[in-house]
Amino acid sequence: MILKMKKRGQVSVDFILSMMFLMLISIFIYSTELTFSNGITDGYIVDKLYSIADTFEDYAILAYSKNENITLKLKPIGVKNYTIYFGNKSIVVNTTRVITFTPTENGVIVISGDIKNSGINLNRTIKIVYGDSRFYIVKNISIPINWKHLN
Repeated sequence: MILKMKKRGQVSVDFILSMMFLMLISIFIYSTELTFSNGITDGYIVDKLYSIADTFEDYAILAYSKNENITLKLKPIGVKNYTIYFGNKSIVVNTTRVITFTPTENGVIVISGDIKNSGINLNRTIKIVYGDSRFYIVKNISIPINWKHLN
């Protein structure tokens, strides 16, 4: 009687090397993809901030050229807030904010109860700071924007 015995529990060196190589490749791909994703997210945030600044200026120009009051609704970007600085005032957008542009002879007046003194004088510039101020944009505007507080 001949017994056939199978060898069990033996792992070849080739298998161990191939698994280590696959792990190395996986770590490299994961690291590259994660860095790429962070770059895309940062680009999206900056693009959104420029879009908000353009919209803010466009509504001011439209109110001035049409000689009508125009209302703009601002919302936070995701879960983080941002602050719009113009002239020497600021608007913190942490919930939905309604801003009304009213035309005058020398530009427009922004009417809102949520505008505060910023301590910075930007003249004809808009600055938007996002969240923890890692991202911010500055844009020169073509129309003077002033502020009027309603009581």
